[in-house]
Amino acid sequence: MSRSTRRASRIGGAALAAMIGLAACATQQTGAPTTAAAPAIAAAPALAAAPIVAKTPALLVPATPPPAPAAPPAQPERETPDAPFRANAPAAGAEPQFKVPAFKRFKLKNGLEVILAEFHDLPLVDVSLVVKAGGGANPPELAGLAEMTANMLDEGTKTRSAIDIADEMAVLGANLGTASSWDASNASMSVLTKNLDAALAVWADVVQHPAFSEQEFTRVRDNLLTAIARRKDSPPVIATLAMSKILYGEKHPFAWPMTGVEASLKKLTVGELRKFYDAYYRPNNAVLIVAGDITEAALRPKLEKALKSWQSGAIPKRKLPAPPVATRTKVYLIDKGEAPQSSIRVGLVGIERTNPDYVPVTVMNLILGGGFYRLDLNLREGKGWTYGARSTFDARRTPGPFSAGGEFVATHTADSVAEILKEVNTIRDTDVSDAELSRAKDQIIKSFPARFATRATTAGQLADLAIYGLPDSYLRDYTKKIAAVSKEDVHKMARKYLASDKLSIVVVGDQKMLRDGLSKIAPVELRDLEGNLLPTPVASETGAKSGGSEGGKAEE
Repeated sequence: MSRSTRRASRIGGAALAAMIGLAACATQQTGAPTTAAAPAIAAAPALAAAPIVAKTPALLVPATPPPAPAAPPAQPERETPDAPFRANAPAAGAEPQFKVPAFKRFKLKNGLEVILAEFHDLPLVDVSLVVKAGGGANPPELAGLAEMTANMLDEGTKTRSAIDIADEMAVLGANLGTASSWDASNASMSVLTKNLDAALAVWADVVQHPAFSEQEFTRVRDNLLTAIARRKDSPPVIATLAMSKILYGEKHPFAWPMTGVEASLKKLTVGELRKFYDAYYRPNNAVLIVAGDITEAALRPKLEKALKSWQSGAIPKRKLPAPPVATRTKVYLIDKGEAPQSSIRVGLVGIERTNPDYVPVTVMNLILGGGFYRLDLNLREGKGWTYGARSTFDARRTPGPFSAGGEFVATHTADSVAEILKEVNTIRDTDVSDAELSRAKDQIIKSFPARFATRATTAGQLADLAIYGLPDSYLRDYTKKIAAVSKEDVHKMARKYLASDKLSIVVVGDQKMLRDGLSKIAPVELRDLEGNLLPTPVASETGAKSGGSEGGKAEE
């Protein structure tokens, strides 16, 4: 056979295979009998092997289609043994009753009052000394004094360095910390019961014999100066600090941050710290809170031994100046150029912690914005202008600030201020709903037990009794007083404490973008990043003014 003949044969074989495949596919798709494909294949002039074509399709395609598979038998509906139970929710059980942990009081020979709450479930003891002096005792020119004094307690004693203190407490598995608030300072410790004696010796040394080392003081102060230098980069911090200065005036300690400012910290000396410590850190000006696995019989001799050299003394009495009285609502605008959002604080001077109105004010504030209530539902859920809006009454030994606000989209700054004012006016002028009141009271009452979840949080609740002179029955009766608050009480508190025509409004944001819109709400006064009033504009030779002025844009 020639090369061309063999090539033609191979091509013909390939064509034959292709034709067989096409015929098989057509037969499967249409269901036509296999004999119908034979004439078409035989008609092809190049295909000589007709007998193969006649048999091959019969091998690939069955003469008749296979029967359809039988349907699976129906399965009976499954029923779990507890199906009837799932059909109906179980009835609610009895409301659990929470009891405030029991506690007792006794005094040491040096006059130190001790409050003890026993917990014998775990071998742990928490000890917290609460000194009844904090930031409220700072001279205005020495802001940060109380905080710095507390911070320096564990930075070394007359016999132990700061490293010695840390190492000894670490070996004992104990935690030691110091801090200060507006109304108190404290030195606290947590330790295993079996290590209490050894840890108590270190803690008592820290409380009674702080060294106030010049070297350690310089280190701590320099670290703090570095930290507060970053305040100007945080609009929320700027807004909060400016509000304090505006509400209380520069001669009141509440006008200044607890940690102080650069000027006041640079004035502080170890002599000032020692003077503050000697004046206020006295057993007759303190209360020791102990919560944990120990009895009075075991605790008393340990404390007498550890604190025997600590003596009582005369405590200075200081009357704080009265805050300035606001006569109208005003906007205080602090420029933060091209800021994508604005920090807004709407505030006034609120109430003191011992005020009988504290409980109903707590309920009223929660409905306004103490949680996910009116401010959030309006400005976050309704408008989408903020991630969160809140209101707070910071009650202190003397009236602390009320503040409402948050961080808002810059383009809706004036709108957000208007909505906050609207919510303040609404809660003043109309009754809250039964559902709002019920939800707010329920939230406070049912979250109350969490305040006693740990020994440390229990000590914090007992410390409030000591700091503010509240009766022992206060904690026991707290939820009953919350439950007794009525819609009329909420309305009365809102009208009494939310003077909507005498609000201070601090806004930190882009002055060029915000000033015109804010001036339509109230007169605008410009402040710098530290909350200080900017210089009054000076008229030029043509009579024009430059800079900022109250009441809107500067004249041109």
